[in-house]
Amino acid sequence: MAEVLEQLKFRPEGSPGPLENRAWDRYILCFLAGLVAGTAAANFWYPTFMEEAGYYLALLEGQVSLKQEERLGLFGQVFKQRAAEVWIAWLMGLTVYGAFLFCLLTAGMGFSMGFILSVITIQKGLMGLPVFLMSLMPQGLLYLPLWGILLFWGVQKGRRFRIPAFLLLLLLAALGSACEAWLNPIFLKFVL
Repeated sequence: MAEVLEQLKFRPEGSPGPLENRAWDRYILCFLAGLVAGTAAANFWYPTFMEEAGYYLALLEGQVSLKQEERLGLFGQVFKQRAAEVWIAWLMGLTVYGAFLFCLLTAGMGFSMGFILSVITIQKGLMGLPVFLMSLMPQGLLYLPLWGILLFWGVQKGRRFRIPAFLLLLLLAALGSACEAWLNPIFLKFVL
């Protein structure tokens, strides 16, 4: 009963209600749990991933020296992957299980980030954090709002497929992919 009364209290227009706050809290908690689990997994199983870690760092170093036509191919590959991720996340948001699936998605993203950060830090030592951060720049500045919009949309009631909103997300994915192919190597040159 107290929860119902809390929801009926006056709130300035546009401010999130208690239910929306709890959804964001769940997403943050799932992301942090995934981050901790990824870090623990990388540190626990690192000896079995040493070869893959070297391969990942070699990919980052190889990305710096790609030619223009290779960068165009990289853009195409990255954009196809990001567009598929956006499409799948968009479809997840249309289901009744959208909030639960987005919790799993944010936990998976956290796990991936924690795992990669730990592996790079084990390989590079103190330079691991700068290498990790530069591997996310500047495309991370576009992907963060993209996923934020998807997560925000996933907690809304009465979701519908809106083509202009979906096209905006694809535009952000294309811009992020272009940043990965052409601008990210510039950032990586500073730390590799």
